Amino acid sequence: MVKSIRFAARNMSLILLLSPTILLLFSLPLLQGAYAAESFKGLPFSIEIPETWAYTETPEPPIENVLGVTSYTSVVLVPVHFAELLIQEKSDIAMYNGSAAIVFAKASDYSVKNAPLDLYVKYRMNQDDSLNVISHQDTIVGKEKAVRIDGSKNDTSGKIRLLEYLLLHNNQPYVIRFIAGVNEFERYLPEFELMVKSFTFRENNTDTKS
Repeated sequence: MVKSIRFAARNMSLILLLSPTILLLFSLPLLQGAYAAESFKGLPFSIEIPETWAYTETPEPPIENVLGVTSYTSVVLVPVHFAELLIQEKSDIAMYNGSAAIVFAKASDYSVKNAPLDLYVKYRMNQDDSLNVISHQDTIVGKEKAVRIDGSKNDTSGKIRLLEYLLLHNNQPYVIRFIAGVNEFERYLPEFELMVKSFTFRENNTDTKS
């Protein structure tokens, strides 16, 4: 009788131990299915975009201005329930209303070639003296060396949080930027980081070394 109880207890422990693992395995396809890999015209990379984010390759100037990427070749994303921001022509877009915005862009305003990544980072920081840098660290994005900058700044609507990655690919500069109100930043951050991890340069892309 004692042996039977011990055997049953061991089996119950094994079931309890395996249950989270089994649930995780069953949930993985659901999590992966919520993302779709997208490629873009004129841009040599692809991103896995969650179904909860709307995006466009031809954003209106107001949302570009908020992101600080006017005239860049870019993909701009916002949460689906804020999709109207992508076509808004008025210039008073604010990030304090629960919204957020992301851009993956090939920078067109930096023309220095054959220089180290540090110079591009310095140039980008000089372009925005209102940015208060919280942290600055080296990392890898799309198999390229990158710099991750976490900061905050004030715009016309109040204080916002900003997280961006700066990198060079085939001597061309890229910026990946996420901005949100201070109360929404942590809410949208995990999806942004998953998109960054999925960011991949295509093997046969239009970038050429200059």
